[in-house]
Amino acid sequence: MMRRATFALLACAGLALGCQREKTDSALNAEVLARLEHEPTLSTSQLAARTEQGHVVLSGEVATIDQRILAERVTDKVRGVKEVTNQIQVQPAAEPPRAQPAPEAAPPGEPAPETSPDEVPSTSQETQP
Repeated sequence: MMRRATFALLACAGLALGCQREKTDSALNAEVLARLEHEPTLSTSQLAARTEQGHVVLSGEVATIDQRILAERVTDKVRGVKEVTNQIQVQPAAEPPRAQPAPEAAPPGEPAPETSPDEVPSTSQETQP
């Protein structure tokens, strides 16, 4: 009786292991890309993935380092991923031009001083004897 129970247990374990076949690289790659697309903070990023024997190589561009890290974490959580190489580049959006300071306004009732853009106001005052 003990032998039958042991055999039955081994047979069930073998069947269970047989059902857990590894995903193909193309299926794994498709799942990684789908998960990255569904991540709200990565929706505007341009990302690509290449998978070979469970090793996923991420590439593309994101705006922040946090997005780069998130893409790697999302990929690493996909079942079947054995290793992740993150080659994503961080390309922050161009900064808006800095505003030029407004010229000093004259007190009310007085005309504004006229200066050309090439003139630099003098900072020292000359005294005459």
